[in-house]
Amino acid sequence: METQKQNSGAAGVDVARLERELAAMWRESAAGGAGSDGATSEAGVTRVCVANLIIYAPRHEGRELIDAVLEDVTEQTPTRAVVLLADTAATESALDAYVSTRCQAAPRGGKQVCGEQITIEAAGPALKHLATAAEPLLVPDIPTFLWWRDIPHYEDKLFARTVELSDRVVIDSAAFDHPREDLARVAQLVAEHPRIALSDLNWGRLTTWRNLLASFWDVEGYREHLDRLDSVEIEFAPPAAAKGQTSAQALLLAGWLASRLGWELASANGAGEGGAAAFRLRASGREFDLRLVAAEGVEESAGNTVRRVTLARGGGAAEFQARMSRDWTKLETTARVGQSNEVGRILGYEARTAGQRLSRELALLSRDRIYEEAAAYAARLIGAAR
Repeated sequence: METQKQNSGAAGVDVARLERELAAMWRESAAGGAGSDGATSEAGVTRVCVANLIIYAPRHEGRELIDAVLEDVTEQTPTRAVVLLADTAATESALDAYVSTRCQAAPRGGKQVCGEQITIEAAGPALKHLATAAEPLLVPDIPTFLWWRDIPHYEDKLFARTVELSDRVVIDSAAFDHPREDLARVAQLVAEHPRIALSDLNWGRLTTWRNLLASFWDVEGYREHLDRLDSVEIEFAPPAAAKGQTSAQALLLAGWLASRLGWELASANGAGEGGAAAFRLRASGREFDLRLVAAEGVEESAGNTVRRVTLARGGGAAEFQARMSRDWTKLETTARVGQSNEVGRILGYEARTAGQRLSRELALLSRDRIYEEAAAYAARLIGAAR
């Protein structure tokens, strides 16, 4: 990756100045055609922009993480990235911007493919101008994505205004510091503002889990037992951003199972120690237990918190389980019917960076109804457990 920077030097955000600086940087890159090894490529540089990507982040999170994410994103999806860094603790107003290009090393004789980045830093009262500053910098007639690296609150005027500029909004519930309240707010946001197409990077981390659990229902001989469950237990590692609270992943996975299988909420026993929670659900005229249990002596890994899911029919009739290995690299399933019929599968669990997960979301524009229903059911569980 190569990044070139040039400060705008402007007291405010001068759109014309920023565009001139970008144009000058592209001319310089095209003329030089410098490769990652310092050599000059005859093929030069190709300027590519297939989407706008707005990134909002509190300034204290630092540029390093965002730079790493954008390197992964540029490799898959060259964009015009408009990075909004907000210093919410400052009292004095400040607004500044600078531009940069972000290029992938070209194969020998090939062209470098480059995206571009405009970073706007704001502090104090100037924060209210961030969305207004970003809007004229967006390339027209291509999709606009918003990655909101904070807790989304629609009553936040900056969030609401930035959402209006976007075709899809990406969040990461793994970063929620109050998962119950924040996830309930996400469900409310989707319900009250149906135009928002929402993605959750944490939901992507559950894809392999959902595929493996759904595969139990693909086996005809298992269905009669799965339709007569007595208990469902989801074990989770304490979330790093919210120690002692329920994992957002565990809540989403519970919401997914319940919403897909038509389970009805009968009652809740409230929250327990370490974020544990217990519920009584109903399906086909039968009631059974759903338990969210905090694992001891285990730490989350890169946003992953779910450790084990167990679906059991009483009396030892049947048990179906998916569990994560201790090193967070493999998912294993077992299915036992009666005393002797036990089979299992082991799948590698590929850890992806935030940039790789974000790149995947940039290929989507339609709403994820299954995620929305899972989040809505999780909000019902949260509300019942209070």
